[in-house]
Amino acid sequence: MANLMKVVRLGREYIKPSIPTPLHLRNFKLSLLDQLAPSVYASMVFFYPMEFSHGNPIIEARHRIEHLKKSLSPFLTDFYPFAGRIKDHVSIDCNDAGLEFSMAHVNTRLNDFLKRPNVNALKHLLPVDIESRNMGMAGDDQLAHVQTNTFECGGVALGICWSHKITDGGTVSAFMKGWSDIASCSGNRVIPEYLASSLFPPMDSSIIQHSLKLGMDRTSTRRFVFEASKIAELRTRGVSKDVSRPTRVEVVSSLLWKCATKASRANSGIPPLSVMSQSMNIRKRTSPPLPNTTIGNLVGYYVAKMEDNNDDNISMCDLVAKQRQGKTEAISNYAKKLQGKDAYSVIRDLFKEAGTLLRRDDVDFFKCLSTCGDGLYDADFGWGKPIWQSLVSLGYKNTFALSQTRDGNGIEAWVTLSEDDMTIFEHDLELLSFASSNPSVVEMNQEKELFRGSSQDRDIMLLTW
Repeated sequence: MANLMKVVRLGREYIKPSIPTPLHLRNFKLSLLDQLAPSVYASMVFFYPMEFSHGNPIIEARHRIEHLKKSLSPFLTDFYPFAGRIKDHVSIDCNDAGLEFSMAHVNTRLNDFLKRPNVNALKHLLPVDIESRNMGMAGDDQLAHVQTNTFECGGVALGICWSHKITDGGTVSAFMKGWSDIASCSGNRVIPEYLASSLFPPMDSSIIQHSLKLGMDRTSTRRFVFEASKIAELRTRGVSKDVSRPTRVEVVSSLLWKCATKASRANSGIPPLSVMSQSMNIRKRTSPPLPNTTIGNLVGYYVAKMEDNNDDNISMCDLVAKQRQGKTEAISNYAKKLQGKDAYSVIRDLFKEAGTLLRRDDVDFFKCLSTCGDGLYDADFGWGKPIWQSLVSLGYKNTFALSQTRDGNGIEAWVTLSEDDMTIFEHDLELLSFASSNPSVVEMNQEKELFRGSSQDRDIMLLTW
């Protein structure tokens, strides 16, 4: 019988740095790339089972949550901008107002939730409404929000939303490693670097945002998992004279791009030009290279075009080669040009070109982002690494969000397409020969070992507040 899942918020408070931020650090300058970042959230959920409990698992979960709150204060002493507030389009007021920390209870067991992950359910484990049209406006000037969700078994889901104004994948990685190192008393300490605005100076407040507007109407999101053995097969198919060693992300994103294009063309009846934009970390591509712990939006983009209109002629090796060519050109030009005096013009022209493609009726524009290799499964707060870590889709049409699986060898993809295109895409035989559609996060034969409590099977059909 279907189980009605409810998430009830119990309260919230604001966690401040344990040491006040010095006056000379109170005015944090955004970089040019921060200024042009969209007013959206980067959102993730980390799941921690209660594997061993010597007493009441709910009480033990409360102790863990108190420990999380206490560890945030010393963490925010170094990561102080996240306890501040967005002041204007140029700066952050690092006033130690605090990071919002919410607590919630979920009326089901974690293993039941993980048997059939649902994107709509994931959104309710987050501290804010990530699809609100008001986010990023005056009503929300915070840089990060945290919510702990305690399940009936004592398992905890940690939902975090970061403002994209100073956050990219590299920033998320530094944030999670820094916080978990302090909480676990590992003896390590992540020192964040705030160098982005010196390399990419901000423009004045009159700057015009050129962030891309992606559609959200009538979209559908599905989860697909690629195991290591299947990725190895894809990499073999992706080899060509131009690319002898394709990466995991290149071959998985190429297959998703190919199948999504086929679905779109089947519905439209015409073969539109298909384009895919891929993001990349530019910290090591600037001159001089930046530390991995540099905070801010330090990403570049490259574009690949599928020029063949015959679906039968679309080959994996061609798509991988087009991606590699776009990436190579971006590496040699993008980061260096952004550090010059014409940086704003470079970005303006890049977004102008992409915007023109987005507005064309005869173009399918896909966007891919990846957190593979960011080490997010290393977020151990003292009670083990997460059993699952998931990106949370914003619901934007034609997007692929990739992350690595817990073993580090596979790739998980959240794919968002129009409802009509998804109907065809999710049944594509080539796709399903390499990917599993929304498999259980926890194997059935491991559940008794990982979770305590009843083995009754319950499906989660609906989530309400």
